[in-house]
Amino acid sequence: MKGGRLKLEEKDKRFRILASFIFNFRYATSKEIHTFSQLVMNLSSSKRLVDYSVKDGYLDYYFDTDVRRNIYYLTQKGKDLIDDDETLANHYFFKKTFTGINTFVHHKLVVQTYFLIKSHLDIKEWISEEVIRIGKKRREKIPDALILLPSGVKIALEAESKHKKQAVLKTFVARYRYDIEKISRYDACLVVASGKRHYEGLKGKFLNINTDFFNKRIILTDIVMLEHGMVFYQGESRHLDDVLALLKKG
Repeated sequence: MKGGRLKLEEKDKRFRILASFIFNFRYATSKEIHTFSQLVMNLSSSKRLVDYSVKDGYLDYYFDTDVRRNIYYLTQKGKDLIDDDETLANHYFFKKTFTGINTFVHHKLVVQTYFLIKSHLDIKEWISEEVIRIGKKRREKIPDALILLPSGVKIALEAESKHKKQAVLKTFVARYRYDIEKISRYDACLVVASGKRHYEGLKGKFLNINTDFFNKRIILTDIVMLEHGMVFYQGESRHLDDVLALLKKG
């Protein structure tokens, strides 16, 4: 760095890292970009990075009056920037309807989950629902994300921001039993509840539906537990590291 200015290659690298993050989550708020910049790029502030990204045409943004936040998304130039890193970047698109109140709450939970898992585990790859959905049948069960770990363990993520009836969860369990036990698409499913009350409700319903599958293949937590790396698995609270060790054993 000379005269306090970033070298061009370092600046370009940061643009690409940020653009890949937004590609994976479709859009991001200022706060989410700031957290990502601290966690992944070790930056104390994201303001300059965001300002340059917008100025150079990689990102655009607008103020959403419903959620009262600036929403940042990729431009065509931003997509082109990560074309070599993200082979499906040409499928990316953004519409303002993606930030409706219900979808925004769910999106926020997914992004929070990503940050918390990344703070505890080394993630080899995080594949978003939108990327997984490409080429899939509309009725096929698609998780909110697929988490690939260096050990080879594959975990489907389901972020639960709304309460579900037991009948809906019964279908949920049936589909994941097929994906995990029949075709080995995933090793387990991580279910993240938005709060403690929601978490307790999900635990009771899962136990009523299929205790054996719940104990073996569903990892349940809420956002506060996950902050400490804690989850409920095989009948007790465990740290994520212990759960991964059990999953590796099969």
